[in-house]
Amino acid sequence: MAGSWLGLVQGFGGLRIAGGHLRFAPTLPKAWKGYGFNLRWRGCALRVDVDARGVRYRLDEGGLLVFAHAGSEVVLEPGREVVLPLAVPSPPKAVFPRACQALIFDLDGVLTDTAHTHYRAWKRLADGIGVPFDLQVNERLKGVDRMASLEIILERAPRAYSADEKRALADTKNGYYVQEIAKVGPQDLFDGVRGVLDAARAAGLKLGLASASRNAPALLQKLGIADCFDYIADAGRIVRAKPDPAIFLDVAAALGVPAQLCIGVEDAAAGIEAIHAAGMAAIGIGDARALRHADAVIPRIADFDLRTFVSP
Repeated sequence: MAGSWLGLVQGFGGLRIAGGHLRFAPTLPKAWKGYGFNLRWRGCALRVDVDARGVRYRLDEGGLLVFAHAGSEVVLEPGREVVLPLAVPSPPKAVFPRACQALIFDLDGVLTDTAHTHYRAWKRLADGIGVPFDLQVNERLKGVDRMASLEIILERAPRAYSADEKRALADTKNGYYVQEIAKVGPQDLFDGVRGVLDAARAAGLKLGLASASRNAPALLQKLGIADCFDYIADAGRIVRAKPDPAIFLDVAAALGVPAQLCIGVEDAAAGIEAIHAAGMAAIGIGDARALRHADAVIPRIADFDLRTFVSP
């Protein structure tokens, strides 16, 4: 019986324990209608049900439980449940295109770090409307666009907000963020960024930016690297956010380069998924465990050696 439970939970449920935290990546065999299991972890009783509609996590006992679902952090309160999409099996590792013609970068966490700047702006907004917001919730916003981030924050709001009110709140947060980045300059680039961009340009590669931030063009100007890019995605025009591949496909099309001849560079699991869905090879910047589905992971952009991924 123990072996059967482990086969179900660790096999199809994708349970792993990493860094003292639970990680799930549930899949559903084609011939199955669904399955479920119970799990006790550090005083918490968690129920997991999987069917074609998605994965339902319900916390029946214990305190606040933080775990990962398909690489994204989930924070579940006692007595609450959340339904998330099934994990998509990872495609076979891509072979880096030796005839690579373009590099497509994310911005925040790859070229510079405005994550805490976003946090302060969201925190200021949340405090103003009486919604609890902390660094744990902020982790869920990584790689997510503005309106989707607002929806996550409003999950704990004491009342519902209309569409017009949500747009106003998003605009208010953006105003706070713009105030925060007023002091940004070239000194805020990560070490090595200029060298990587110059080396790519010297190698004849095209450069694109696929950032979910609508402030990306202004931020690149402040950082002094706007002229390094052949195309910067218009985040306001991209309807579907990462992990949808739309923004990466948009950049590849604008550069005039087939997706299979592009390499995407990201720091978020959702971004890696989007790159693969676009048919590109993916380089992760940051924690190898969080970015385990990337084709290669390097700790920081300064460690990016173009010769490792692109033939001369």
